[in-house]
Amino acid sequence: MDVKIGCTGWSYKGWIGPLYPKTMPSTDYLKHYAKTFDITEINSTFYKIPLPYTTKKWFDNTQENFIFTAKLPKQITHDARLRPGPYLDQFLGSIKPLGSKMKILVIQFPPSLSFEEAEKNLDKMVNHLPENYRYAIEGRHPSWFTESSYRFLSDRKLCLVWNEVQGVLNPAHATTDFVYLRLIGDRSIPEEKFGTIQKDQKESINKWVQRLDEIKNKVSLAVVMANNHFEGFSPHTANKLRLALDLGEITWYGKDQVKLF
Repeated sequence: MDVKIGCTGWSYKGWIGPLYPKTMPSTDYLKHYAKTFDITEINSTFYKIPLPYTTKKWFDNTQENFIFTAKLPKQITHDARLRPGPYLDQFLGSIKPLGSKMKILVIQFPPSLSFEEAEKNLDKMVNHLPENYRYAIEGRHPSWFTESSYRFLSDRKLCLVWNEVQGVLNPAHATTDFVYLRLIGDRSIPEEKFGTIQKDQKESINKWVQRLDEIKNKVSLAVVMANNHFEGFSPHTANKLRLALDLGEITWYGKDQVKLF
């Protein structure tokens, strides 16, 4: 099983100092991030569809083997609740400049959207989506963790996201040959604290590492994305995961300012 570990986003003020030199312009953040990590989740696409000019810059600022994943805009998943509209094609056009570096699209649903409500429109959307991407479905309503949902997703080769997020009891069922784990937390850590460790989530990390070990011979790829809200500084969380999975520790600018344990 190939394991890819990264962070949900890369442009945070709290990372100035712990990760980015204080004199570094924000336009160089991704290039600097990509010297340490080989994957990131573009969380900002959930809030705003980027311009193709912007995504072309992201492509140019990362190495050849770098991997992007991205969240579908909330206009599609939350506001329209998967009903047809213009935003999907606009979004797909915006990420085209990322070329083969764009691998997985994350389709996150609000807790109020059940599998039964989403099933019909999701089925239509899947037939419209490009075949060159993989898709990860993040359902937060309990109905997504049922046999009928598992069958639906498996038949369409859609990955059911594993997550650690407040209010969701996720049994971590694998529906495809890859898994996608999002470590989000309870969002109690304010943005002004990003870049410093506010919580020790070692117990939770060990739980997910054990689950990954259980399916290591059943899937070909595991993607793990850490959010700042989980512990306070997602690069730190990513490193703890790497160590727990025996992947080796990574280093970055200012790393001595953060203790792993």
